[in-house]
Amino acid sequence: MEEVSSPMGYFWGSRSPTQLRQIDVTVRSDGKLTIIECRLSRNRQNVKWIEELIGRCQSLGAQTVIAVASAGFTTGARKKAVRYGVLLRDLLQLSDEEIMSWGGQTALRLYYYRYTDVKLAIGFAQSVRSLDTATLSQELRSHDVLQSVFSAAAKQLDTLNLLAKNDTRTIRFGVLVRPENVRLCGEPVLQIGLEGEACLVAQPITCSEVVSYGLPTQTVAQRDATVERFGLGETDIVHHDDRIAIDIDLSAIELPPLSQVRYVRTTTALELEHESFAVTNPGKLRVEGPLTVDVYTLQV
Repeated sequence: MEEVSSPMGYFWGSRSPTQLRQIDVTVRSDGKLTIIECRLSRNRQNVKWIEELIGRCQSLGAQTVIAVASAGFTTGARKKAVRYGVLLRDLLQLSDEEIMSWGGQTALRLYYYRYTDVKLAIGFAQSVRSLDTATLSQELRSHDVLQSVFSAAAKQLDTLNLLAKNDTRTIRFGVLVRPENVRLCGEPVLQIGLEGEACLVAQPITCSEVVSYGLPTQTVAQRDATVERFGLGETDIVHHDDRIAIDIDLSAIELPPLSQVRYVRTTTALELEHESFAVTNPGKLRVEGPLTVDVYTLQV
């Protein structure tokens, strides 16, 4: 949820809660505060105004401050702003293209398989009469073979092209995996079967901030880089010319039990080249949740 205040709003400082402060525009998105201050003047704004904004940003506990000046900024003001992360906007050079760039350029969606009515059956080479089912379930949760079985299920579902068809139906599936050199509770495993139902679920990730790096007098196309930051951990997309680098941070992702992240889709108005793709905290790719486990002896 994003909240934007009316111009000339009033705010209480975090360091001095009884003191009202006048702010031109405040934007609160995903718990982060951005303040925007504007000055209409024939003279360029100097370093003193930037220092005032830095103090105001710290006092209010804001994460971002944007300074907009009709006549631009002095060299000292620009250097100070770069040092303390104050974003400068020069109305003399501002274009419709620049204004458009302040919003999100890329739509980001995560897709995951949601598994339900899941049953797992494990075939052992030896008698399973003495197996402790509680110990088996505990060991299975952290064993890589469980993820291999779910990956086999995901590959089967992938053949249906659910993403391309935007198909959200619940699909019945069943796979049989024969792992090599796998033991559970000390006993050799010959095969593992997994069956149940699954559907493909889309989770939009909202862009919370766009930062463009370069001089205020430069157009969007001239700037060195643009970074879109998303409301999923430290997820961001870095734009440079017509190339993008994507970093998906799964540390803060919240999914229902027995869910498996499978796809990431980016949508833009421009044709872009994907230079790199990285996933932070890949441990979140593991499928976790309650399972019904059956065991049996497989006659060899």
